[in-house]
Amino acid sequence: MVTQPRASAMSPEMFMALPNDGHLHELVRGEVRVMPPPKGVHGRIETRLLAAIDRCLDDQAIALGWDASQGLAARDRLVGFAAGGEFGMQFTLPDDPHQIRGADGVYVPAAQYAAVEWDENEYFPAVPHLVIEVISPSERAGDVAEKVQDYLAGGAQRVWCVYPHQRAIHIHAPDAPTSVLRGNATLTEPDLLPSLSLPLNLIFS
Repeated sequence: MVTQPRASAMSPEMFMALPNDGHLHELVRGEVRVMPPPKGVHGRIETRLLAAIDRCLDDQAIALGWDASQGLAARDRLVGFAAGGEFGMQFTLPDDPHQIRGADGVYVPAAQYAAVEWDENEYFPAVPHLVIEVISPSERAGDVAEKVQDYLAGGAQRVWCVYPHQRAIHIHAPDAPTSVLRGNATLTEPDLLPSLSLPLNLIFS
């Protein structure tokens, strides 16, 4: 990741007017963060995690009386939704009122979805309750720690930092120590996704 320094802080309007240079961009404390596109393993792990969450949401919705004929919009209102592919969000922190981030994956529960006004052509106006980041070897530990703290300060209930090369997942929560899953552990999330049970060997195959 590269930070582009500026003589003055960049506004969200200036940020959104930046030309497409083929890279991913974030706006953090008035600075543009530039990130190269991720490599293949990154996308594959992201897809496995989001597919597992989506299966859980289907099961929860079906148990509540939903079926596919009602459409995904009805399912999302009932149980929330998962999204990936650098899911863009814009949120406010005490020291950064216009932060714009792109997460590798998110889960927005139904109650949070119902509480926001959101045009899906725009950034999501809050930090989803679950944020997933697949960490590349080139990412600096300080940048990852800053990102996690910003998500938690913005309202995230869980942040999963997934380390493909270490075959480990670090789970961060507000006011709780970080837990680390590795080896033959199983990823669960009883508070947000009660039916999720995903062995790590199905993530890091």
